[in-house]
Amino acid sequence: MSADLIANAIPGYELLDSGSGRKLERIAGRTVIRPCSQAVWAAAYPDQWADAASECRRKSTGGGTWIHHEPLGPMEISWRGEHGSAVRFGLRLTEFGHCGVFFEQEPLWRHFQSVLGSGQRFANLFGYTGSASLAVAAAGTDVFHVDSARGVVDWGQANQNLSGLDGASLKWIVDDVRSFLRLSRKRGWSYDVVFADPPSFGHGKKKNETWNWESDIAEMVADCAAVVAPGGELVLSCHTPGAQREALVNLLRSYGQVTAGELGVAHANDDRILPAGIYARVAC
Repeated sequence: MSADLIANAIPGYELLDSGSGRKLERIAGRTVIRPCSQAVWAAAYPDQWADAASECRRKSTGGGTWIHHEPLGPMEISWRGEHGSAVRFGLRLTEFGHCGVFFEQEPLWRHFQSVLGSGQRFANLFGYTGSASLAVAAAGTDVFHVDSARGVVDWGQANQNLSGLDGASLKWIVDDVRSFLRLSRKRGWSYDVVFADPPSFGHGKKKNETWNWESDIAEMVADCAAVVAPGGELVLSCHTPGAQREALVNLLRSYGQVTAGELGVAHANDDRILPAGIYARVAC
């Protein structure tokens, strides 16, 4: 079944325009320009771009450099779903052009809140700074957040404190995702929802642990499915260039009826959609 998920503006975030390989956004009250390879069209509102307070420019060697036209102060937004308390995200402008939140995933946060509740278990794999983890924990679910990068896990824990969720059942785990899944299988642990958002390439906690989407994704999906509780759900999202919706469908179809589609972000001032990846989910 096909069902695209489109993120609309939320308090503290708007997609103002896009084009020529960039996007113009208002994040926590600050207008910024970030690289966006999907935006191959011309900008609709070129006059607005000159007012940006910050711009990230890609380097030929990778990463990027931020140019600030106005002093850069603390950045923070708040989000509240239909269940539980509000969560707060402290944001930073990183050299990769990120800010700590992938806004196209906001409809997935809402979905997770709708299918999970108190006493259930949610595993967030390749969890980054934990936006989905915090959204689910705020609704009373037991959360297991896994990422091999200590820095982003520390960032997520800081946002847990910022959100006043010190008493939430949220475990921050610095580990290679495949190691976590092997341990879960060995111990007989299961999760009502397993969510994985793997990168194209990556490194685990140990030097010899590497990740390649094309060569590793099929084995990881099988490991994920093995720890989904009966009646639970496995959800994948993907931003790997060249990966198609049907690839995720084919990975999951042996486990049940698959729902899949595009992830996108709606522009604030017109009906354009900025493509921002793909997702698929299956009830196991």
